[in-house]
Amino acid sequence: MNEETSGQDTPTAVIGMAGRFPGAASVSELWRNLLNGERAVRRFTDEELREAGVPDDLARHPSYVPMAAALEDIDLFDAEFFGIPSREAQLTDPQHRLFLETCWAALEDAGHPPGRFDGRIGVFGSSSLSTYLLGLIAAGEELPPDGISYPLLLGNDKDFLCTRTAHRLGLTGPAVTVQTACSSSLVAVHLATQALLAGECDMALAGGVSVTVPQKAGYLYREGGILSPDGRCRVFDAGANGTVRGSGCGVVVLRRLDDAVADRDRVSAVIRGSAVNNDGADKVGFTAPGAAGQVEVIREAIAVSGLPADAIGYVEAHGTGTSLGDPIEVRALASAHAADGEPPKECHLGSVKANLGHLDAAAGVTGLIKTVLVLREQVIPGQPDFTAPGPAIEAHLAGYRVSAEPVRPAAPLRAAAVSSFGLGGTNAHVVLAAPPPVGERPAPAGSRLALLSARDTDALATLAGELRDHLRVRPDACLDDIVFTLAHGRTDFAARAALRCRSVAELVDLLGELASGGTPPTDPAAADWLAGGPRDPRSAGDCPHARRVALPGHPMRRRRHWIDARQAQRSGPPAQPSVSEPDLAERVREVITRMLDAPELGPDDDFYDQGLDSMRAVETVTLLRDTTGLPLSFEEFDGLRTLSAVVAHMAGLAGPASDAGSPVPPASAPVSSASAAVSTATTRTAGAAGFRHLLSRIREGSAPGHVFMVPPAGGTVVAYIDLSRHMRDERTLWALTHPSGQPGRHRSVRDLARLYTSLVREVQPQGPYLLAGYSFGGSVALEMAAELERDGEEVERTVLLDSHPPEAYIGGSADDAAFLAAFPALVGKILPGSAPGTGEAAAEAVETVPPRSVEEVIERLADGTWSAAMKAELAGFFHTWQDNHEALKRWFPDRPLSGDIVVLAAEQEEDRAIMRALDIRRTERGLWARHSSGRVEVRQVPGDHYSMIRSPEHLPHLGAAFDRALGPAGTP
Repeated sequence: MNEETSGQDTPTAVIGMAGRFPGAASVSELWRNLLNGERAVRRFTDEELREAGVPDDLARHPSYVPMAAALEDIDLFDAEFFGIPSREAQLTDPQHRLFLETCWAALEDAGHPPGRFDGRIGVFGSSSLSTYLLGLIAAGEELPPDGISYPLLLGNDKDFLCTRTAHRLGLTGPAVTVQTACSSSLVAVHLATQALLAGECDMALAGGVSVTVPQKAGYLYREGGILSPDGRCRVFDAGANGTVRGSGCGVVVLRRLDDAVADRDRVSAVIRGSAVNNDGADKVGFTAPGAAGQVEVIREAIAVSGLPADAIGYVEAHGTGTSLGDPIEVRALASAHAADGEPPKECHLGSVKANLGHLDAAAGVTGLIKTVLVLREQVIPGQPDFTAPGPAIEAHLAGYRVSAEPVRPAAPLRAAAVSSFGLGGTNAHVVLAAPPPVGERPAPAGSRLALLSARDTDALATLAGELRDHLRVRPDACLDDIVFTLAHGRTDFAARAALRCRSVAELVDLLGELASGGTPPTDPAAADWLAGGPRDPRSAGDCPHARRVALPGHPMRRRRHWIDARQAQRSGPPAQPSVSEPDLAERVREVITRMLDAPELGPDDDFYDQGLDSMRAVETVTLLRDTTGLPLSFEEFDGLRTLSAVVAHMAGLAGPASDAGSPVPPASAPVSSASAAVSTATTRTAGAAGFRHLLSRIREGSAPGHVFMVPPAGGTVVAYIDLSRHMRDERTLWALTHPSGQPGRHRSVRDLARLYTSLVREVQPQGPYLLAGYSFGGSVALEMAAELERDGEEVERTVLLDSHPPEAYIGGSADDAAFLAAFPALVGKILPGSAPGTGEAAAEAVETVPPRSVEEVIERLADGTWSAAMKAELAGFFHTWQDNHEALKRWFPDRPLSGDIVVLAAEQEEDRAIMRALDIRRTERGLWARHSSGRVEVRQVPGDHYSMIRSPEHLPHLGAAFDRALGPAGTP
């Protein structure tokens, strides 16, 4: 290893970067702005200040400075991409949302997106105080009467910044939130390198975020304070008189250098050494900078790096532009360098705060990103507003240079450094070396296959356009690098394309066609991958000399998630009006649109397309009951998917006194117009009377034919609603729910099958039928198929979503205690992150102190915000789940079917603890072949028994596999 990559025992490579900064939506835009000397701080108009809530008398105050470096679109977030419900996203601090998106972008920039890296990824980050919570949420009276609720706490407390990111991205290394004021994010970088060196993780994200709400507001200048009287940050300048606020987010991806080189990562710089300390009491006050501490931390980082001080050609200073801080920093830097021996002969100084303002918790990592770019590009941006050094600085500038214009050093920069000093005395210093050189590589020969994927066809077209534009301005890009990155450094999504090309120019043309809506020809080498299978990297023409490069990542589809303080006027629980009030429809609309954060919700828009989930549906039902005083049940609401359906149903509950609309009998609400044409069919079965509300239309299709989905053991079909959004099949999709609330009835698989079959035949009197079901629902669907075949009907296909064959339950037994013990783990699987008491830890606690009832289990799981309705729904879910599992142990098919069976089996093993508790045998899904004389196929899908149908990562794959399993549309 040469001098530039030695130093600490295992140098750390910077292999990826991402960020959002004032005036720059990416790192590349930031670099362009820095080279152009642009200042992101701007003056706000009177109208902008009023919209931000700044009182007119404050805005007119002579000391008010209406300036800051604002970050655009902080109210926008792609909640759907990360599987976050809309309401949860709305209650979450924009800092947390921005940090999550930036971490994803940084991993894509590194070519190691979540799920594709074979190792543990840690995340170390920092954020500023949640002014979103203190400002908009509190002012909007979103706080409940008893204080901060758990959703608000989880969404806004700094503690959950990194753990939320680790959870949403599936990262298993350390997840540590770091808080040392404005040095936080550089301290996070130091801790991340230490974790890599200690083997605690194999890759690390490190960074910070700071977003102040409202963005477009200024501040009152106070003489002697740190804020500038004119909104300019004149770092090192004779006119330096303070800093200015800014917002932003930056994240870097770090890896041990040897591993990065071996894995063909793009190394932008090498961290040679870092150090952290605190001033202690050796300074004039808690908030004042300490010269001795700064000297010591710089000397220690240089010592760890193994480089002499005179090798450092650039220092990104903390540089706040204050008359006190800048002189202390320059003196400390000169003293530390001199103590190391020969001081630098020409060391350039800079501070990004002159461009962006002070980014607080994101300041250190932003300075690091700038320094990495300086080393990689070998250019030093100029310092805005610098004319001449201040008198207290000039005497210490021998060997140092500050330039107002960009500088390209005469000799290559070998090393650089970054300082960040936190209010309160925690200092951090990092020494970096230039990236190792990349040797000559042969030009590509022959054709290559570029693989692209995105969540849907629209996103795929957008991605193709962005990649085309990216490559157009990089004619020297290496085709092998591009193909290698796309093959090894991207997540597989549902919409896919494979482009065969021989040059970058040809690839650009093909990308243009794809971006314009064209369909590229199917390449035989990628046929399996295009059909939804795993990728074979060899098909892309993998070359041993190729390496990862920076390419556009998956496009985000952001929409507004925000609490508007001026629109929120509630002050406590709503009054309970009489059901005869004429504004029933408006009250229903207000509750639902508020819960969904969808003010433009149309009367026929599907709630579940707007992000409604089962737990939020329970809260919605509770609010509707409180607001209207009407006895709406969750089962009824589960089948009412639109505003018009809910209003009509609740008008029926209210009776003719309500002016909300014409009363509609509750049982008719879930039945679609598609079924009206067959509602008078002579084949209607009398056994369906009173149960028609158990059948609801998930999606109206444009093709003839129907698909009927049978509920899993818990009896609800929310998972099917999520699945439907990832399907392309154009038949009408129906879902059945369990007839809960009637003890002793429909407790056998055959009883349920007979009831469901009668409901299905009301919609579709004659076959051929398509039936499907997840887990327990697959077993009932098979029995329904047998029932229909006994009646002489044809069942074209039964699709089983990871259902256990009947042999798994033979002889099995489980008592109440076993079900109670397994329930916390089950809740943790089906409602991940819903409460702190779910999952394996809760299951172990239940084993230690066995509960006596499901109500006792739920009280242990509850986080203090669960309503009585939510607890009641969970208790009902438990009893249905237990009844249905016991029913499986008493059931075995009478004879094989004639129709086909397709089993979509989870690739990963099911939770053994749950299977042991319920005495379910591990059996191969192929055993279903014993139960049909037709064709039986077993096809694997990503995930385990639970995540395959709930994880946002796996649902697109399941949707595509389900489409293929159903076969072509057109069946009457």
